[in-house]
Amino acid sequence: MAISLTIISSSSIFIISINELTTTCLIVISIFGFYNSILETYVALTFIHPGKRKDSLEGDNWEQIRLQHDGPEIAIVKNKNFKNGPLMLMIHGWRSSSSSMLGRAELYLKRGFNVIIMELPGHGSSEAVDKWNAGVSVRNFMFLFNNLDDICDTSLISEIYCHGHSMGGFVFLRFTRESSKMEYNSLIKGYILESPLTCYSQIFEESCKMLRVPKFLKPLFWKRLRFHFNMINPGFEKISDTNDVDVPIWGLPDKPTLIVQAANDERLGQIHHERLVESFKKSDRAKLLTNIVLEDLTHAGARNCNSRNDAISNWLDSN
Repeated sequence: MAISLTIISSSSIFIISINELTTTCLIVISIFGFYNSILETYVALTFIHPGKRKDSLEGDNWEQIRLQHDGPEIAIVKNKNFKNGPLMLMIHGWRSSSSSMLGRAELYLKRGFNVIIMELPGHGSSEAVDKWNAGVSVRNFMFLFNNLDDICDTSLISEIYCHGHSMGGFVFLRFTRESSKMEYNSLIKGYILESPLTCYSQIFEESCKMLRVPKFLKPLFWKRLRFHFNMINPGFEKISDTNDVDVPIWGLPDKPTLIVQAANDERLGQIHHERLVESFKKSDRAKLLTNIVLEDLTHAGARNCNSRNDAISNWLDSN
């Protein structure tokens, strides 16, 4: 009888232990699932597409071209009557389009340039992507650059300059890291970066504040963002640290570069500008930089700005 009671008692303890273990496992799984769903929500809100589109540039002097590749379809606007002379490759900023670059493009046309404007994914008439990130835009531009002969008669191009505004500048910065491998790299004579985004780490911090990400979750949030970025951009060297998405590691021009910076940058502030200038000064490329800060230039809505046009013209004349 005593032996039976002992066996029953031991069995009861074993059953209770199994139940406690099962309950504990379910709690752990639930907590993991909860935090995983939170992290994926943060990622979805960070990789959000730009929303309402602005119209693409149209008119008698412009034609639209579309390029197909293994990424999203690339929308391009090019001036008609492509002629002998230099080429200005342009990329607009976040939530803008090729039409936002018209004032700048007209300056280049008057100076005898041909102009090609690439629209960022999900902007203007370009194809959207599920998870918007700058890496996809860089890959789009790299494909465009490698296939210029599908867009224009490359024998007419005497030299190439690149003008990027805000996010467009960030795309060009990364392109400078890859351009040496490309066919038309020898034609690139310089870069014009207008109030450029240069440090994604700052955007990440802004996102954390906006989404109210708890401090203890920030490292996990970054790891999850990094995972998605690397998965979406398999051709890129994998990023690991936030330094990988900031200048100079993200990219730093090795050709003459003009920075035209809004003194009162209402969108990015001065940190992006300061980090880019500092990166040049700490490198062996300091002599390549011309840095101009303009009091009357704004970050957004600056389709026409005489002081910007004068600064660009003077730099092109002296370059």
